[in-house]
Amino acid sequence: MKTPSIYPAQSQELMALFEQAGNNSKVMCVPIDYAKKDHLVMFCSGSGRVLRKPFSVNNDPNGVGYLIDQVRRSCRHRQIQPQHVFFGGEDLNSYAENFVHALRAKGFLVANVNAHDAKKQRENLQASTDRVDLMGIATMLINRRANCRPAQSGVYRNLRTLVRHRKKLVKMKTEVRNRIHTVVDRLFPGFLNEKKSCIVPFSNSSLYLMSERFSAPQIRRRRRATLIRNLKKMGTQKAEQTAAILQTYASQVLTTPDEYTATLQVSLSSHVDHYRCLIDGTRLLVTEMALLLARTAGSFLTSIKGVGIVLASGVTAEIGDPMAQNSTSRLVSYAGIVPKVKQTGGSQGHAITGRVSKRCNHLLKDFVVQSAFHIGRFGPKELQDDYKRREAAGQHADFGMGRRFVRMAMCLMRTSQVYLPPDLRRTDIEPELRGGYYLTMWPQLKDKWSKAGALDVAFAKDKPLGQWRFIVQQLYGIKLKL
Repeated sequence: MKTPSIYPAQSQELMALFEQAGNNSKVMCVPIDYAKKDHLVMFCSGSGRVLRKPFSVNNDPNGVGYLIDQVRRSCRHRQIQPQHVFFGGEDLNSYAENFVHALRAKGFLVANVNAHDAKKQRENLQASTDRVDLMGIATMLINRRANCRPAQSGVYRNLRTLVRHRKKLVKMKTEVRNRIHTVVDRLFPGFLNEKKSCIVPFSNSSLYLMSERFSAPQIRRRRRATLIRNLKKMGTQKAEQTAAILQTYASQVLTTPDEYTATLQVSLSSHVDHYRCLIDGTRLLVTEMALLLARTAGSFLTSIKGVGIVLASGVTAEIGDPMAQNSTSRLVSYAGIVPKVKQTGGSQGHAITGRVSKRCNHLLKDFVVQSAFHIGRFGPKELQDDYKRREAAGQHADFGMGRRFVRMAMCLMRTSQVYLPPDLRRTDIEPELRGGYYLTMWPQLKDKWSKAGALDVAFAKDKPLGQWRFIVQQLYGIKLKL
């Protein structure tokens, strides 16, 4: 059994390095204050003694070579083993990632410190200069309060990049939709209200009509037969009825002056082109996310009813490798769905529950809360009942179900199993019942991956879901057809 430590926030890698050196003075700490052009670097011993005052290092290959050369020279002069040298700085920005990757490629340990915590370690809290910041970073590193493992690497890093990119595109898409609403309110008021125009907002038909010569008078003057034919091409149901309602409504609205119409149409057309581009980009990213998700254990999260490719990718990308994660209790705290608790006054003192902390991974929190909401509305019956029970008890159902979802997610990813209802998890359950459940949930699982365009990849024999499918078919004698 692992012995608990009173220093849970300390890096295990740095603690092992200090123990291996045997003496703090035989450890060299190299704090770095990252910058776009050149970094500020300092050498100090593990006991806090400054070995070399701060100096600048270029953010390029020559700078990497110069820094490593200076480290080795200092190690020879002070009789420090190179394996007892470690680097560290605040959480990386994009301009410093290649520099840090180059150091790690040379075999050095590079740690990341939290910028908020490093700020508290400064000797002067009123001033903020590169040298003052560097001292705060050095204090954090020597106290072993750092993270030596990148948050994500390999496929998880690529998946996180795509997930965050898609999230930004969705935000941009919302901004463009709002701009389109502003222009349409002048050219054809009420067009984006389906109850009035009978056209689904931002559907293919809606975008087609807004892309060229769009205004209430022009829509009203169009030939009915041509309008019906174009609406049918765009997939509109009951095109004849829709065209009649649309042109009738176009004759009843206020119109903008003719002198402004042409300018507004040019603006609207460019917004529609931009919106279509964002839709195509988002759709492409979802496909790429699915291809990467299929290579990870996070693909098993899609077996939970209510959790699709996007939510499963977001949770997997922010959690990373499930085997390298700490306890689930720390993970839900990292996700920001655990309330603060304050208790004092001895054993008789009552605990006061407060709000959740603002210091968390907000992206992971967003994906977890969304997953909990969808599970509460569309998930398995037992989870829907739990969600309703929490709501009826006055609890924060999204946070409560979110904590349960994180526990389920970690279990599914670590054991490489799909979600099973509680009554099918017993070891003495009849194989026919469990096999029947797999046949029932298979169409929904297959449909999620098919819509993302990654069905064949996800269930290939060398992928986690593909291996699960092969084992289940052999074990229960069933056929899960692709």
